[in-house]
Amino acid sequence: MPVEMIQTKRLFQQVFEQLADLIAKGEFPLGQRLPAERDLARQLGVSRATVREAMIALELSGLVEVRVGAGIFVVADRAPQPMRSKGDELGLGPFELMEARRLVECEIAFLAAQLIQDSDIEALEASLALMAREHDEGFVSEDGDRGFHIAVARATRNNALIKMVELLWELRETSPMWARLHQRVRAVQVRAASLDEHLQIIEALRQRAPDLARRAMDAHLRRATDDLLRVSEAEFAGEVDEEERRRGQRAVAQ
Repeated sequence: MPVEMIQTKRLFQQVFEQLADLIAKGEFPLGQRLPAERDLARQLGVSRATVREAMIALELSGLVEVRVGAGIFVVADRAPQPMRSKGDELGLGPFELMEARRLVECEIAFLAAQLIQDSDIEALEASLALMAREHDEGFVSEDGDRGFHIAVARATRNNALIKMVELLWELRETSPMWARLHQRVRAVQVRAASLDEHLQIIEALRQRAPDLARRAMDAHLRRATDDLLRVSEAEFAGEVDEEERRRGQRAVAQ
């Protein structure tokens, strides 16, 4: 009997495919604006972050177009078949990636605080200084941020944990969905370095305080996730907040 392997689809992919099917069936005709994310999240019983990831997938598939100040509109009624059937081509969702980072890096910070040496603190301070320079230069690169989080992992002296953090950053850098959302965040011009949060992590590690280090890392990654959702909302919902523009609100320099 011919059988096919059972595939476990990610939640945002299920939402993406359901919306793509509705578009194909004419429930959302060409030129129509899609419902608000809040409404879709409530109707589908998922988080707004999941809906946001599905919207990015729809945009990458060519089915919808994001129009700043207006919303998200249907521009095609058929997605390319590979995109419809092969979720891996979408890459990791930004919010599922951030969730994984929180689970992994908070516990790494807890362990690092117990094992960290003075040389590790110096490496973290050097990464923070590089972050400050990159902030002043408009984030042409994020070497300081990446180096900081890998340096925390290195303080554990556990090669498996170091590889895990390196892999999470590699997955971020190769994800089309992350790249598209980051492009949106940059377009709103509200992205700034979370230097204070990184400094708090260093101070917790310097004190060799595991619980404090875990909380500092968790607060940082939670804030980064919340800001990623809030700041990109201006683009996806067509509701740019000029006051937040002027304040130069923090976003996703994790």
